[in-house]
Amino acid sequence: MEQTPDRFTHLSRQYFTERHLGSPMELSQVLGLVPRLSAGALHARTAVLRLADEETGAHDQVYRFDLGQPDTPDAAEEALAGMTRGEIVPFLIADLRDDPRLAPHAPSRRLSAVSVPLLQNQALIGTICVFDRIPAGPGEQPVFEERDVRLLVTLGTEAGIAIENARLFRAAAQRADELVALREVGEAIARRLELPEVLEAIAAGAMRLLGSQHSQILLWDEETQCLRYGSAVGSEAERVKGQSFAGSRGVNATVARTRQPLMLDDYQASPYALPEFPDIVATITTPVMFGERLLGVLASHTTQPGKRFSPGDLRMLEMLATQAAIAIENARLYDEAKERGARFQALNELSRKMTASLDMQRVFDYAVQAAVNLVNLALAQLWVWEEATGCLRVYASAGDADLLEPPLDMFPAGEGVMGAVFRSLEVVTLSDPGEDPRYADRERAQRLGVRSAAVVPLRLGERAVGVLSVARRRGGGFKTDEIEFLTAFAQHVTIAVENARLFREKERLAVEELLRLRKLSILSEIGSVMQSTMQMDALLHAILTGVTYGAGLGFNRAMLLLVDESRGILRGRMGVGPSSGEEAAAVWGALTSAPRPLAEVIGARAPSRGERADSPFDRLARSFRIPLRGTQSVLARVALEGHPYRITDARHDPHVHPEWEGRLEVDEFACAPLIAKGKVVGVLVVDNKFNGKPITDEDLEFLAAFATQAGLTVENARVYTSLEDANREIQRSHHRLLQQERLAALGEMAAHVVHEIRNPLVAIGGFARRLAQRLQASEPEGRYAQIIAGEVDRLERIVHDVRGLSRESRLTLADTDLHTLLQDCLVLFADRITLQGVVVRTELAERFPVLRLDGLQMKQAIMNLVANALEAMPQGGTLTLATSMVEQEVGRSAGAAAGPAAADDRGAARPAAAQWATLSIGDTGGGIPCEIVDEVFKPFFTTKEVGTGLGLTLVRRIARAHQGRVEVRNDPGKGVTFCLWLPVNSS
Repeated sequence: MEQTPDRFTHLSRQYFTERHLGSPMELSQVLGLVPRLSAGALHARTAVLRLADEETGAHDQVYRFDLGQPDTPDAAEEALAGMTRGEIVPFLIADLRDDPRLAPHAPSRRLSAVSVPLLQNQALIGTICVFDRIPAGPGEQPVFEERDVRLLVTLGTEAGIAIENARLFRAAAQRADELVALREVGEAIARRLELPEVLEAIAAGAMRLLGSQHSQILLWDEETQCLRYGSAVGSEAERVKGQSFAGSRGVNATVARTRQPLMLDDYQASPYALPEFPDIVATITTPVMFGERLLGVLASHTTQPGKRFSPGDLRMLEMLATQAAIAIENARLYDEAKERGARFQALNELSRKMTASLDMQRVFDYAVQAAVNLVNLALAQLWVWEEATGCLRVYASAGDADLLEPPLDMFPAGEGVMGAVFRSLEVVTLSDPGEDPRYADRERAQRLGVRSAAVVPLRLGERAVGVLSVARRRGGGFKTDEIEFLTAFAQHVTIAVENARLFREKERLAVEELLRLRKLSILSEIGSVMQSTMQMDALLHAILTGVTYGAGLGFNRAMLLLVDESRGILRGRMGVGPSSGEEAAAVWGALTSAPRPLAEVIGARAPSRGERADSPFDRLARSFRIPLRGTQSVLARVALEGHPYRITDARHDPHVHPEWEGRLEVDEFACAPLIAKGKVVGVLVVDNKFNGKPITDEDLEFLAAFATQAGLTVENARVYTSLEDANREIQRSHHRLLQQERLAALGEMAAHVVHEIRNPLVAIGGFARRLAQRLQASEPEGRYAQIIAGEVDRLERIVHDVRGLSRESRLTLADTDLHTLLQDCLVLFADRITLQGVVVRTELAERFPVLRLDGLQMKQAIMNLVANALEAMPQGGTLTLATSMVEQEVGRSAGAAAGPAAADDRGAARPAAAQWATLSIGDTGGGIPCEIVDEVFKPFFTTKEVGTGLGLTLVRRIARAHQGRVEVRNDPGKGVTFCLWLPVNSS
């Protein structure tokens, strides 16, 4: 039995400890106080508290108290605590060295220890180990006793209660903080009505409550049964925006499918991990439910190593999801109310536009665009009934770009779902147009993803004036309120359509009256204009302008083809008319504008005639070459028979040839013969491609009368042009004859002079060179001899060039590789090229034919051109040598596209070679002055101080002898390029 002083001391320590542990305090204070009180109660130097983690269960939370310098090994403490946890009983160790389990970790001196387990509701929550008892007085052993064990067990029980109380206190405080934070987040969400703002607030609130790096909310799409992006905040927000949520992979899809929350502490080791997210550590996800309906999923994840989510985090996220569901549903209801208001406003705006604007097309365009925006459509089209064609024609479209262009812009009434709606005056909805046999273009609907459609009649009393067709790329059909809105919308559009019909009818009558009056004077006016010029292109342009001008005949387009009797063809000469819908609108608008005199219109268009001559329609007209015989062509038939024709179904008419008239791409056109002196000289073709105006019998009759008058004018212009051409040819022939006579006399005289001075020059040159060799260059006589020798060399070069020019050009043709010949010439100039620092660049064609050439003469021509190029670059530059093959274009001579800064051998023959070989020699020597570029081929013309002026003349002569030509492409200030054109089929 314990002595009274010892028991009193024991009870005092126990009371002191219970008083301290029994007062409420923070968990961290309790955990720090337990080892200190344990050491004090047992008079020990060291006490260690090990506590199990609430989530992992690992006993790795260590709290230690040491009195003075610690002498207890950590390994010994960890081993003793492990023994206590393993057997869940107290341990009293008099000396650690005596226990085989602790001896390996014991110090060299005697060390006593006591260890007890901490239990809470029969569950082990930690251990308390006390080491190294301090003796109370001299002679007392530093060894713990059984009473110390009992005291430590009592302390452990009190410590367990205190730890649990502190944990509960901490949980209550944390719960209070969470509720405050949740209330603040809920208030932030409730303050917003727009769905994007609500979703952003929800995602931000989740990240705030969980303290994570990323949070997101995804919305559930009932139609596609897939999640779609809602909002995201944090470090991964941008990546989530571009993520695809289709399929059933991943955590989000699993939560959406199961409607159950999911928390993963090790995302990468879970079966839901996706390879595209290698940096995610832990995730927490919960469904957002409104009653039994899934609205989406709310998720958060962390990329922080070691970070984990707790059950409390999941509870908070679920509470937030409940508030989020209410906020999302409120936002949806708000959007619906706002959408209804916008629809009513759109109806009011449509009514206002109909009463305020006469431009019905703008009203139609507004109507379909408003329908697309307000009912969230992929396509809306307005089809209007046309009595003349018996079809529904699309007048306005809006929506996705790939759906805007229908396969046909006209639809027969009575066919398909649109025809049925037009006839029955009943709304029809299609839940899957791609599979519905009533839908006319099921294949296109399947290919472009049209999932639902509706057709609403434009009803005017007991008849329909058109239909409004709408489509979506999502299923689920159209709701009742949407159909009601579209029906009301269609009723407003019906009024606009009727207004448009009345307006256009009035416009048509006005136009017809205007044209009737105008046609009485148009022949006289056009006749006066045509008589004002005899220049063929200007005359043809005046004729076609009169045909297409709104105040004239008023056709959309017109082209003129002339008969070429020598070739037996009908050849297109010119076309005038718009090439696009925008131009067509401008032409049609001219009908209602104040008419101007035709002469004034032609004068205003004259400066841009060159631009119009290169329009697509003009190029189409000029490409026509129609044989007069043996071709099933209505144009050829008009030229042969001399009668006008009107084709009303060009796509199926057997008289229409697809290669000719078929290229007009119209259903209706008319053609009339141009007759002069009893024969057809051409054919005039007109159509109304853009406004679709029918060509009436009256139009055809007037066109034929006009064509007869135009034929006389064209024939007169043709005769006048022929006379002018003949006169110019006579003048050119006379000039060439005189030039040839002068050149012949000059050549004869030059040959005689060259013959007479050649031998004396040889003698003078020989003696001068001998004197120059013998005399010193520093002496005056030596310099004089050198000057004489140099001048004799120049005279000899002149004699050589004159002889070459005066000799009759006889070719010795042989198969010649022009590339090899070019390389041989470059070798001769190698030293000079190096001395002047000239860079040689070659651009030789890979496949270049062997030509029939006189190698010596062609080599002379190349050397002359290379020498000229080097003389132009005394201080260096770039010498470019290029060869190429050119296919001759029909109706054009070689080199016809030389350009404005080019001169060519205009006197050369134009052989009809199908293929040409070209050799270009260019320099960067600054080019030739523009004022003398046309003089470079004339004999004895030179701008150099030393030279005969015969080099290029010889080059031209050699090119002509080979049935070719030479061309100069001049770039003043930069350089010049000479190009030899040699026919490949030359013999």
